[in-house]
Amino acid sequence: MRPPTDRREPSRPQGRDVRPSPRAAETARAWQSRDTWRRDAWPARSRWREHRAQHWDRDHRTWAQRGGYGGYRIPEPQFVSRFGGNHPFFIGSRPVIYQGYPRFRCGGYWFLIVDPWPEFWVDDWYMADRVYIDYYGDGYYLVNPRYPGIRLAITVFL
Repeated sequence: MRPPTDRREPSRPQGRDVRPSPRAAETARAWQSRDTWRRDAWPARSRWREHRAQHWDRDHRTWAQRGGYGGYRIPEPQFVSRFGGNHPFFIGSRPVIYQGYPRFRCGGYWFLIVDPWPEFWVDDWYMADRVYIDYYGDGYYLVNPRYPGIRLAITVFL
C-alpha cells in the first residue's frame, strides 16, 4: 500500500521551534492516570497487529486533536543529546503491548505509541526502518523519515 497523497500535515513540520517546558513527574503521572489523552483516540488493543491503521488519515490524531500533551517532558539537555532528527534509531524488536498500547524503550525512557501505525508501512518497520522521536509544538511524535509528514503520537511513559 502507498501513503496517502493528500496530507493534512506538511512534509517537514516546523519541529522544535517551541521548546517544551519541564514538567514534574507527579504532574505527568496524574495526567496519564486521568486518561484524557485517550479522548477521541485510537482505542487500546490487546495484540500488535490490531494497532495497524486501516485508513491512516481517518485513524490517527495529533496531540492538539487529543486536547494537548500533558505527559512528562524530557529535559532539554537530554532531549538534544538523545532525540530529534539527528538521532535516528531502530526500535529493534516489535514493541510489546502495555496497557493496550505498543511500548518501546529508547534513550533511557519508555514510550507508548498512542496512534496506530500506518497501513502502508512494512510489517516489520520497527526493525527495517530507522525512526526518531521529536517534539512538534503540541507533543512528542515518532517519525519515520521514509514517510515524510507521517507522525505517530507517542507519550513518555513513567
